[in-house]
Amino acid sequence: MQTWPSVSPRRIPQPCVPSMLGILLLLVASLSAQNTSWDRPSCTEGVVTVPRGQPAVMACNISNTFSRITIWLRAHGKTVTIFQEQPPGRFSRGGWKLQVHGGQARLVVTAAQDAHAGQYVWQLQGLQRTNRATYLNVSDGSNGTTPVSSFRRRPSSFRTPWTGHQGRTPAEHHGGRR
Repeated sequence: MQTWPSVSPRRIPQPCVPSMLGILLLLVASLSAQNTSWDRPSCTEGVVTVPRGQPAVMACNISNTFSRITIWLRAHGKTVTIFQEQPPGRFSRGGWKLQVHGGQARLVVTAAQDAHAGQYVWQLQGLQRTNRATYLNVSDGSNGTTPVSSFRRRPSSFRTPWTGHQGRTPAEHHGGRR
């Protein structure tokens, strides 16, 4: 039977100290590298107004590659998920088309109708998760200036579709449990 030399619990063997220090420095360097690469989102801002029946284009870009993108439409007292996708790809639903490649996302309303008007909330995931909002107004088309469906712009601080959980999903609010 082989026995191991006894080591005092107060003393760490010397060969372990440099290797532990090296591991610690490597960990700090890798965490620092991750935190310096912010997504820096840039999206269509404010209100987009288009005549009824015409295409409307909104876009969001980030400096990293998208890992997930979700778009909700808030209008007429309801919140509807339009897209919840893992890029890259071209996605279509109803009168909407979403194109996502790398850090670029483009949402096209092919022929804007009153049902398309409202607040578009984008949840962008690259290395971080960010929410942005854009408003779409649909005009009557006669002179292009009279909105038929109009929504006032609210402050940039907004809640996700799950009331009361600013910037978090229900699973995150409950510690990862549903």
